Amino acid sequence: MIEVSCSSDQANIQVSIKDEGMGIKEEDQKRLFERFYRISTSHRENISGFGIGLYLSKEIVERHGGKIWVESESGKGSIFTFALPAAV
Repeated sequence: MIEVSCSSDQANIQVSIKDEGMGIKEEDQKRLFERFYRISTSHRENISGFGIGLYLSKEIVERHGGKIWVESESGKGSIFTFALPAAV
């Protein structure tokens, strides 16, 4: 299951996407938004990709003055969140 939630205040709009997947180890979370970075585990060897999706997401969010991050625990899923400044 995937859950999407949104919230806002006077300064920011925040969107979170939560999954119940395998989760991401803390050491991988630190590099997850780097260009071409891919987590290497036996569970993910059959998952295709180039390691640029989250990098591009980070670039887009930051170029709009926002920030993006992940909260995750191995075996318990992940929450990806981005916040953008509210329009002035």
